[in-house]
Amino acid sequence: MDYNEIKISTSCTLDCWDSCSILATVSDNKIISLKGDNRNHITGNVLCAKGMRYMDMINHPDRIREPLIKEKNGWKRASWEEALDLVASKLHELRETYPTTALLHCNHAGNVGLLKKVENRFFSAYGGVTAAIGSLCVGAGSEGQRYDFGKSLSHEISDVVNSKTIIIWGRNPMDTGLHLVPFLKEAKRRGAYIIVIDPLETNTVKLADMHISPLPGTDGALALTMANILIERGLIDKEFIDKYVVGFDEFRSYVKDFTLEKGAKTSGVPIEDIETLVDKYGNSKPSSIIIGFGIQRYTNGGYTIRTIDALGAITGNIGIGGGGVNYNNSRMNDYIDHELLSGETLRKHHRVFSRPKMAEFIETAEDPKVEIIFTTRANPLTQFMDSNRMTRAFEKVGFKVTIDMFMTDTASLSDVVLPCRHFLEEDNIICPPSNHNYINYCNKVIEPNPWIPSELWIWNELAKRLELENFPIGNSEWWIEKALKPMTDLTGITIDDIKSGPIIVPGATPVAWYDKNFQTPSGKYELYSNLAKSQGFEPLPVYKSIDMEPNEEYPFYLLTPHTKDSLNSQHFVLVDEKQLPIVYIHSETGSKMDIRNGSVAEVFTDTGSLDCVVEYNDSIRRDILMIYQGWWIQRLGGVNRLISERYSDMGNNAAYYECICNIRYKA
Repeated sequence: MDYNEIKISTSCTLDCWDSCSILATVSDNKIISLKGDNRNHITGNVLCAKGMRYMDMINHPDRIREPLIKEKNGWKRASWEEALDLVASKLHELRETYPTTALLHCNHAGNVGLLKKVENRFFSAYGGVTAAIGSLCVGAGSEGQRYDFGKSLSHEISDVVNSKTIIIWGRNPMDTGLHLVPFLKEAKRRGAYIIVIDPLETNTVKLADMHISPLPGTDGALALTMANILIERGLIDKEFIDKYVVGFDEFRSYVKDFTLEKGAKTSGVPIEDIETLVDKYGNSKPSSIIIGFGIQRYTNGGYTIRTIDALGAITGNIGIGGGGVNYNNSRMNDYIDHELLSGETLRKHHRVFSRPKMAEFIETAEDPKVEIIFTTRANPLTQFMDSNRMTRAFEKVGFKVTIDMFMTDTASLSDVVLPCRHFLEEDNIICPPSNHNYINYCNKVIEPNPWIPSELWIWNELAKRLELENFPIGNSEWWIEKALKPMTDLTGITIDDIKSGPIIVPGATPVAWYDKNFQTPSGKYELYSNLAKSQGFEPLPVYKSIDMEPNEEYPFYLLTPHTKDSLNSQHFVLVDEKQLPIVYIHSETGSKMDIRNGSVAEVFTDTGSLDCVVEYNDSIRRDILMIYQGWWIQRLGGVNRLISERYSDMGNNAAYYECICNIRYKA
């Protein structure tokens, strides 16, 4: 053992279900090892494949380590002074010439640390810019749960061991949230019955007693059919409904039309399977539903989540151990100074664009047009919708700046690329994810070599050059302390208390809504939401069919889930540049179309096309093609070239899965 070795507490900053607590072993400014921190009893000492690849990422030879400026003959290495002077001069010129909304700030969740949100304060202090609304991830479901519960709260995943029936609806923890898996196995050992509802036969099906494969986008019809049969057979909790639910009579009247026959026809799920669902969920209480993000990536996504929430409400599976409708978590809202980080009151100008329709906005914006795009924590060329259109839109904008560790598709189309630190090289705070209630302090583990600044340093330097009076020049600890001042004032917990290791968010419990104090206008669970009605939506959880279904020209649904090996596009820098993405297809479909296993085929839509290697997989429905998302365009991928810009009913959420396609043999 090296006696110079020290152990430092930190946390994964990926936008993931788990936000693992990590212990880094360090010696002489070198990371010897990374492992899970057992003080977080949910994530334990196990890191997923992505976490284990951090060493490859932080030391990757393609990592950008100095500023780059694009010139006619290619990229020029620049000093920080030269690069920041150029960016500042462009921002100053824009501010003198146009409303500051001529600058579009594109950001998302490439790094979810609290300190990263300081960028919003910078742009507010600058004068206010064109900023994003909507989501590429959870927005539709979060809005749906806001109408139902007041906000999204999930049970700690360890509570699932108390469930007798577990429905995993559109989620694949075996590949994309492995810390749930041991608790599922323990629940099963105790006798729980596990049902997976997913159009794809994912690896999680291996844990299940039953797999149900509905037609894509029809989950809402299946849920409402279940609700109708549960009500008809008296498998509801009348006492819970009377005390804590608003709108049950209206909901009961609406779902009467969802007979077993209609539900089976609409969803493609056999009647006997729906019967089993109803029996297990209604008769084996407590019952837990664990929802994934995929089922709300359709134009009907928000309503779909509301229909599933309703199942928990009418059966009294809310606020009890082993129950819950578990989707997302909003545990820290009252403990953060959001105004400090956003600076919303400082804006002189403000304009918004829909994230799912960013390319369309850039092409059509007037008064002012988009003159500068500043991209942080995002790779919109790869990850946003309609990559071909996004590329054209980017190319027409005069000046683009990107902050990133690697030359992503977005960075490659920029004029200035500013490198930044890896999370292991800086301090930050990670708020609880969906699976647990721990808040983590990301202590800096090592100093980058050669020196690379944090994004905060970049904002500080630009603020000095632009003389932004309302952007305080402080270090990371100053900002974190100020941002968490509400928590310190309310609970006495300081950042020093968090630095030593993960702690439970004050007031958080393993069971969501245990006190039945819902944060809706009525204070109850709202099956009928006047708030939803006032904002232009149906007040009840209703079923609306999706806009796109297979036809003669495009006979397949295209589903583009996450891979276990990357969080969106981040880890695809590790993929061989000459390796094509894979399209998964049922062998009978491939044989019928004379597309051989291992051959190259072209998948195409009315938006674009993509060459893929064909892989037969008989767990794929015959009416579905599947391609994992995240593959970089410059590395022969770019599945979002196939997907047009469209968003969900509520939450302005990207409807990635509402896509139909075709395939043809190429080589």
